[in-house]
Amino acid sequence: MRASRAKLILIILGLLGFFWQGYSLEKINVTDSTGIQLDFTFRSYAIDDQRIYWSGLEMSFGAEASIRANIEKKFRGGVLTVESEFFIDQPFGKNILTDEKREDYLANFELETFTISKLNLALQLGKWNLKFGKALTPFGRHHFDFFSNNLNFGAPFIRTEAILWHETGLVIHYEHKFISFDIAIVNGEENRDTNSSKAGIIRLGTQGKNWALGFSYKVQDGIGSEQQKEYKGHTGIDFMVKISRFTISGEWIWDRYGFHREFDVEDIYWPRSLYFRDIFYQYKTPIKGKGGYLNLSYESPKLLLNVNYGEYYPQEIGHSLHDPPIKRLVAKIAYRFFKTFRLYFTGLLENQREEESWSSGAKPWALLLGLEYKL
Repeated sequence: MRASRAKLILIILGLLGFFWQGYSLEKINVTDSTGIQLDFTFRSYAIDDQRIYWSGLEMSFGAEASIRANIEKKFRGGVLTVESEFFIDQPFGKNILTDEKREDYLANFELETFTISKLNLALQLGKWNLKFGKALTPFGRHHFDFFSNNLNFGAPFIRTEAILWHETGLVIHYEHKFISFDIAIVNGEENRDTNSSKAGIIRLGTQGKNWALGFSYKVQDGIGSEQQKEYKGHTGIDFMVKISRFTISGEWIWDRYGFHREFDVEDIYWPRSLYFRDIFYQYKTPIKGKGGYLNLSYESPKLLLNVNYGEYYPQEIGHSLHDPPIKRLVAKIAYRFFKTFRLYFTGLLENQREEESWSSGAKPWALLLGLEYKL
């Protein structure tokens, strides 16, 4: 039933896209004070992720789409915006290889057909901007493109395992000349909270036309409740410098994670980390780690080149599968045949780390090749 609905949605969006192709989808003026911005993206791809060789799901063809729609209402003294982004994804088939060990990771492969990436109300009042709902996290800043609805594929380690892409709650942003400031009260996880406590995020930044520098801090007692509670906090620094068509950027964090209390990892029924981050160290004591990345991008009207290298150093707690550092190199290439159509490629390579015997066939690399049509 879900698959049928997804196909119907894709057909409707395709028809709407071709109908509107003669018009500007960047901005449709409904009235003098109200406008709608629309953005449709369709992708078909082939993926080979040898890091999950043991799952039987490492190599596959797939298709996905994303919808972005903003409604903007201008009024005296400000602007009210409804910001939304939705992802449509193909789920995996149900005939998934499973046994006593592999079943612990089944939740990692439960993809929802329709997900909310962003959905918020934003009120712009002069130099102040208030967002209420689900939005990009104010922690840190990233300056690289994505070629997948799965934002974690082809991103640096600290972005896939530590910093969240989105937060849900209230975010207040202030910007004036070279100074910017963010403060947020959020759930501490991307969607509705699994715990009554809330997280606080602060970012202080300074920026110019071709550069930026920021310092961020996220504090919370953790996500989940009681025996399942896990730490989820970090302190970070980010920067960006743009020179002609080149952009150099990076982030570094001091991280805090792990269970508050002793917890049997066999009882984890939610998606698990492939890097053994969801483990217990000491009572009410977070595990600490540190790491970051450097990112270099080149972009012309036709070509996009991106190289990203990062390292992460977990605290050594005497766990051979957790303690070794993680080193990740990501390369991306995209060629635009015309304004709305491009070919893209992502390659990812990590250092070899110790593995459990049942997953010994895995290799530390992944590839993604696809086509993208954007309206």
